[in-house]
Amino acid sequence: MSMIEAAQPRGMRSAVKTPRSLRQAAVLTVAMAAMAPGMALADDAAAAAPVNEVESVVVTGQRVTASPYADPVAPYKVDRLATAKFTEDLLNVPKAITVIPKEVIADTGAFTFRDLMRTQPGVTLGTGEGGNAFGDRFFVRGFDTRNDIYVDGVRDPGVGSREIFAVEQVEVLKGPSSTFGGRGTTGGAISLVSKQPNHHNFLAASLVNGTDETRRVTLDGNKTFGDTLSVRVNGMYHDSEVAGRNFVFNDRWGVSAALLYQPNDKLTVSADYYHLTTDELPDWGVSYNVIANEPLVFDRDLWYGVLERDYRKTWADIYTGKVAYEISDDLKVQTLFRYGQTLNSYVASAPEAPVLTNANPLLWTLRANPKQRDAVTSYWAHQTDLTWSVDALGARHTFVAGYEIDEEEVRNKQYANLSAELGGGVIVQPTTITHLVSAPNPLAPWPFPRAASAIRKTKVDSKSLYFVDTIKLNDQWQIMGGLRYDKYEITLENLTLATAARTSVSNSTDFINGTLGIVFKPVPNASIYAGFGTSSNPSGEQLDAAAADYGGLVAGNAALGAEKNRAYELGVKWNVLDEHLNLTAAAFRIDKINARVQVGAGAAAVIGLDGDQRVDGFEVTANGNITPQWSVFGGATYLDAKTIGSPVATQVGAAFPNIAKRSFTMLSRYQITEALHLGGSANYNSAKYGGTVVAGTTHVPDYWRFDLFAGYRINDKISASVNVLNITDKLYYDALYRSGTPFTYMAPGRSVLFRLDVTL
Repeated sequence: MSMIEAAQPRGMRSAVKTPRSLRQAAVLTVAMAAMAPGMALADDAAAAAPVNEVESVVVTGQRVTASPYADPVAPYKVDRLATAKFTEDLLNVPKAITVIPKEVIADTGAFTFRDLMRTQPGVTLGTGEGGNAFGDRFFVRGFDTRNDIYVDGVRDPGVGSREIFAVEQVEVLKGPSSTFGGRGTTGGAISLVSKQPNHHNFLAASLVNGTDETRRVTLDGNKTFGDTLSVRVNGMYHDSEVAGRNFVFNDRWGVSAALLYQPNDKLTVSADYYHLTTDELPDWGVSYNVIANEPLVFDRDLWYGVLERDYRKTWADIYTGKVAYEISDDLKVQTLFRYGQTLNSYVASAPEAPVLTNANPLLWTLRANPKQRDAVTSYWAHQTDLTWSVDALGARHTFVAGYEIDEEEVRNKQYANLSAELGGGVIVQPTTITHLVSAPNPLAPWPFPRAASAIRKTKVDSKSLYFVDTIKLNDQWQIMGGLRYDKYEITLENLTLATAARTSVSNSTDFINGTLGIVFKPVPNASIYAGFGTSSNPSGEQLDAAAADYGGLVAGNAALGAEKNRAYELGVKWNVLDEHLNLTAAAFRIDKINARVQVGAGAAAVIGLDGDQRVDGFEVTANGNITPQWSVFGGATYLDAKTIGSPVATQVGAAFPNIAKRSFTMLSRYQITEALHLGGSANYNSAKYGGTVVAGTTHVPDYWRFDLFAGYRINDKISASVNVLNITDKLYYDALYRSGTPFTYMAPGRSVLFRLDVTL
């Protein structure tokens, strides 16, 4: 297959698939099928049974359970978190936390982490730019969380594109959370919880066929061996184009395998492996008309890249081992080791700097500015937790104490003729191609070979100690308090290959963060809480970043300490309707009391901890069953995010860039009969404004998006469903690039997905 052909959409490629992809899919299918003999076959697929049914399909007397964390009667409602750091049910945690269960993931029709987060209130999608990576970038409560994403409670460094085929639920902790997650977590932390082995035998397959040449197969199987050993394997193979966009495609495959060994009631040993490979044509949307102050759209399908040049490939290999031992009924210890490597490699054309002076709009032009990254992130992590429950000083205490040791390294190659930021003001200048805005030429020649010009290596060592105590004073009053100490060291080295010139910069700092929350329970099914928490942002914490205002490490901030954040929250949680519907409301304030601010430019620029930022907000949520047939999941968020103090006078009072002030989402599902269900969702985001440190005048408009879904259980082994996403084919935008030559990320158009869930 030629280089150009490989970048073309499926309809323009040859009929012969890449042999490696075929081999990978075949190996995955055979491995899953090998688990089938001797199994008690039952359907564990989320969409195969109605959400509101208490009982699952039972074969040979065994019941296949739903999520181990959710209400078995109302799977849209999650009762507890997976992490050991939270010992209480969500109802009694003095902190706003949103948990997205696998049933919601299935009903939304989402396939990727980004697809899922696009539909969550209070979460804004961000862009990949010249100074930070293209991939999963989200803003929670106004602050960037792209390096605050965790898998099973362990930080997942390296900005990439994550899948959800092996995800049980997604946990979104709101507000500063450094006591639980370490550095960063200013707006919150997001943790993906993996599917783990259980004590039921099942093998389920899901087949998806849809518009835009979407083809997807997922397999999920669990096999028990006697009373002590269980193995679970998940696999995924996916091909698709993107609704409403020419040429763009997204192909990937992945597999996860997990083992659970329990030789007795005291000891649990588990191990898992996760792999994901993606191959896609990146899409950075359309340019922006700064004269009309709106996105520059001639035809929503037009793609402004170069097929001979643009590509994106990622992969991830993650290995985890964990041992847990119950010393007594009240004393438990667990230790975890993880090693991982990820790749994020791409050249993506940014449609920038349109020239709109010609009287004939058909002759307007723009630059296809080739931004790049070729980064391998390697990391290992070790955590040990001790959980101890004891009666002391007239109260019941549950202590969680532990330590964490992490090492992360990002090695990013830069190539000649492609735009990149190396840090310290060093810019790799691009060789650009010019397109007509009205008629881009994706077949434009690109004669330059890929030749590395520089290497940037970032290394982080961190060590942490933490302690959390949950105190039950009586049936009505509880207190949760905790502290965490972090030692953080980062070194950044740039090597220019042509001259062998090296530059390096480093930062070493430590910080202590805490949390304190009080819970009052007027009745057993309700909680009123007040909470306080802090977090810290050390220099260079955004490991994918180069420039200082992206969160990167440069000479100007290397000597600075960490930014400090404080959060105040008052909320209520209430389980109603036989405790199958959870209602929450929270008012909050986040203060960044010493934000980094750059005064001046160029050689005269000075960076100091002289700024103050504030986010005031309010959110409400509803998750669970209104009736045994009617389920809902969603909420609304209001954010007032602005700079309240700065030595740069024009920043004072200005709003944050790229943040939607108001957002709303509601997913609703109704079980019409035992076999048939119908549902839909509505999502709203207010306008988002571009800018660097503060919002400017460039913006993308507000939007409503509507989806529909339906499903029918044909028999105990086969279910069929359909999702219609963006049913009105609404043209809307995920994000706006912040610079003086902005461009806008376009969200997908309308698509239809047909799904078949089968027990094999």
